Amino acid sequence: MNKRGTILSFLLLSILVLVGVLNAGAADKEDDGILRIHLMWTNDVHGHIAPEPARFMNPAFPPPLGGGASAARYIKSVRAKAEAAGEEVLLVDVGDMWQGTPIGSKTQGTAVIEYFNAIGYDFAVPGNHDFDKGKVNAERLARMSNFPWICCNLADEETGEMVDWVKPELMIDVQGIKIGVVGIITPSTKSMSFPKNVQGLDFMDMPSQVSEYRDRLKSDGADLIFLAIHEGLPYDPKEGWKRIAGGEETETAGEQQGTFGSNYSNYGMNLMELVHEVPGIDFAVGGHTHRGYHEPWIDPVNHTMCFESFGNGSSIGHAILLVDRESKSLIGYEGSHDRGTLITLFEDEIWPDAEIAEVIRPHHEMAEAEMNKVVGRTAVALGRGDAGSNLVGNLVTDAMVEYFQADFSFQNKGGLRADLPSGNLTSRDIFSVLPFGNELVVVEMDGRMVRRIIERKVAGKSGGLVIGGAKMSYDPQRADYDRVVELEINGEPWDGNRMYKVVCTNFLMEGNSGLDFLTGIKGDKIFPSGITTSESVEHYLELHSPVRPRVDERWVEKPGFSQASYLGVEYLP
Repeated sequence: MNKRGTILSFLLLSILVLVGVLNAGAADKEDDGILRIHLMWTNDVHGHIAPEPARFMNPAFPPPLGGGASAARYIKSVRAKAEAAGEEVLLVDVGDMWQGTPIGSKTQGTAVIEYFNAIGYDFAVPGNHDFDKGKVNAERLARMSNFPWICCNLADEETGEMVDWVKPELMIDVQGIKIGVVGIITPSTKSMSFPKNVQGLDFMDMPSQVSEYRDRLKSDGADLIFLAIHEGLPYDPKEGWKRIAGGEETETAGEQQGTFGSNYSNYGMNLMELVHEVPGIDFAVGGHTHRGYHEPWIDPVNHTMCFESFGNGSSIGHAILLVDRESKSLIGYEGSHDRGTLITLFEDEIWPDAEIAEVIRPHHEMAEAEMNKVVGRTAVALGRGDAGSNLVGNLVTDAMVEYFQADFSFQNKGGLRADLPSGNLTSRDIFSVLPFGNELVVVEMDGRMVRRIIERKVAGKSGGLVIGGAKMSYDPQRADYDRVVELEINGEPWDGNRMYKVVCTNFLMEGNSGLDFLTGIKGDKIFPSGITTSESVEHYLELHSPVRPRVDERWVEKPGFSQASYLGVEYLP
């Protein structure tokens, strides 16, 4: 054989050996007895399907997020690789799908559902904010979905029967493995929504409903139980587990109601508490709290795997579930990359899919045009003066208090980016004032914490705060952190021991603007609303136009003024 023939023979032999190795590897993978199911999920998308800057990461130089089109490219890639490997994919959403952005709110959710249809979700669970335009609109969205909405505790208040536009449970056959899905929404939806939005609906108790449908699915032959829930894990899972394992009582619905009143009652239990109380759930995907976890929380007793991703369309969750084919049991999971189970949708890392971008584009353009819609009117020009004469700040903080019927609100002055002229105001005008899309958070805090916030901002020369629901006077000649000389909250003298219902932005709750101590507030005192500051202001303008904010007594400097007797106490937490 000549030299050329020898080389060709060697190459052919090498190729045959390589093919044999690859086939052996494939055979080994097929023979390992494990079915790999790629579980991909979203939660709390809140309409963030269009490209947008990630201002929550860096307000000055935000990296671009690709939105739904980047998510689509990632989903398509996973599906292609899974199909080639003989693996399976589930794509699910667990609620708060559309409310919170112009493209979501201006289309009343249509744009988001059309996107979900285009990329092919397997099912979704409704969230509390999916009722923000009323139950009729929620039903409309459910019926236009090419996938089922799953929820086992959403019933007609009069009949007690499940509404007919959701299914309580779902059975999915994945290569002979039967996965029973139980969907459920937080019962707090009843108290978190405007009454008219959920009139005639009953949001039933979670443990009893999950137990009932778990048993039904098991009797129908389910091998695995998948809980898809619009409720989340604690902000700090370790601390949350300590309360359970140590026997400490978590706050009950009644205690919450006693603190917040009717609007924020019946919060019930979180995801961690539910899967601990209700055994027999193999894995769960949660939402509602907008808190992402790179690794699942696994209950130490019942071994339920609980997943959750960050909200506002910034990420998509992806975990590979490992199912033993012989025993048909869940034996573990793999992360989608070396950092765990969350994929951040940076546009320059995951280039948007052109087909899905075209689905989103007309809705995005329409929403942008809607930004020119008049939402209200002001009788006077609103400027951003100091804390005592910041009329833009007065409008914003008054809107925050009224939207949640709160006792007190506060907003950093740096978050107010424009003045407002007198006359008609458009959505774009409000966006110019509040461009960051910050979400409002309801916080339960005592009077000492409320005063500490104000004292921090009148100490030295810091300032930088506007407030609502309060009247405050301070003496700059007094020592730092003891400068407040008069303080009323919701029309009554300040009480250091009283628990107040307070509204601020998620930006401030993360410890920004010099309020680092706010990060020490326990997660079970913090309730994300999903409502942006802009939305609360637009709602206020719709109700009260023309508005006439004025300089009032909410922030007054009184040098040499005697401190009120009720303030002469130790107030720092």
